[in-house]
Amino acid sequence: MPVGEPLKRLAKMHQPEVSKMRERFAARVLGHDNVQHSAPEKLVTFRRGSDTVWTARAERLALYVAELGILRWWWHGRIAQVPSRFDSIVAEGQTYGVEELVESAAGVDSLENAHLLCAIGAYLAGADGYLQFEHGDDREFYALYDAPGARITIPAPPVRSSMPVPAQRWAVSLPPPAVAPIARKEPARELVSPLAAETMSAVQAALPAGFQQALLTVVIDVHSSKARLFVHLAALDAAHDIVSLDPSQRLFDAVVAMITEHRRTGGAEVRKIVLRLRPSGRGASVDVTAW
Repeated sequence: MPVGEPLKRLAKMHQPEVSKMRERFAARVLGHDNVQHSAPEKLVTFRRGSDTVWTARAERLALYVAELGILRWWWHGRIAQVPSRFDSIVAEGQTYGVEELVESAAGVDSLENAHLLCAIGAYLAGADGYLQFEHGDDREFYALYDAPGARITIPAPPVRSSMPVPAQRWAVSLPPPAVAPIARKEPARELVSPLAAETMSAVQAALPAGFQQALLTVVIDVHSSKARLFVHLAALDAAHDIVSLDPSQRLFDAVVAMITEHRRTGGAEVRKIVLRLRPSGRGASVDVTAW
């Protein structure tokens, strides 16, 4: 069946951001001639000959069943809904009355419209792109995210004649971790939101002409009940230059508050948290990864 008018309106509203996502993805894998998918590891590797172009974490997004003309979302057939980074897709569908994003099996009349839905879904979930795999006439779609430890090739830097000056380190007290932390690594959405807002505020103040992306990196060095937090903030400005920004005290305090509450509520112990922000028409999309 043809897609509904609410979906068409939503697609038009998000078209600029979705196009940018597609362009960034195409530039990132430019020149690759082979794609390897490891389902058990949830990884996709784009290669050029024997070189790795990009390694991405691949999360199953949807399955297009050509014979039935439907797109089955990741949660189709599940008895209990497990919290997922894709929940923002359903939330957007509920907000704008888009049935194709709310129903577990959305009716689509073509593979082109299946791509339309998955592109919007990948953008709403903060993905760096999406990829399809063919299964006869059917298609399986995956949202792609930067994978920790992705391998790249760079020229060797000049050998230093002396050790670099050590960076100044901040140390704060944190409560001890829960005795039996749950499996959740990433902090809950309600804990991330204040930090993301403070991050965006700091970037906007430093780059009034606008920014393309911002990356907040938090490294946690824990010893007993003490923790040293290393906070770095970088952004891609309107001229596409990478800028290193000085974290404000408010931003550092927001980091401490998020980590403290995450541990207090039983979140798993983490050593590194990365927030990637991309501005949108209504604020910014945020992708959170924890190790």
